[in-house]
Amino acid sequence: MEITQEQVTALEEWIENRKAVYIQKGFAMAGQAGIEAFVEYKSGSNIPAQDADKTLSELKRELELAEEFHKEAKAMLFAGRQGG
Repeated sequence: MEITQEQVTALEEWIENRKAVYIQKGFAMAGQAGIEAFVEYKSGSNIPAQDADKTLSELKRELELAEEFHKEAKAMLFAGRQGG
């Protein structure tokens, strides 16, 4: 299987998306817990619909898997450039 730089870059964007949603969910939880600095986030309205029902741990796991997958894809891209 051949991996392209474009695919690796897309995976980096996926990681940033997962990271942003994870942070947003954490901020929403902190706001719901009454932490003053996060009250504006407590509605969770900035969390995409497909992620709204996921737990913080599920989002964290998705982020970790995305990072692992990116690392492996990047290694495959590098190996392909090296002729391996």
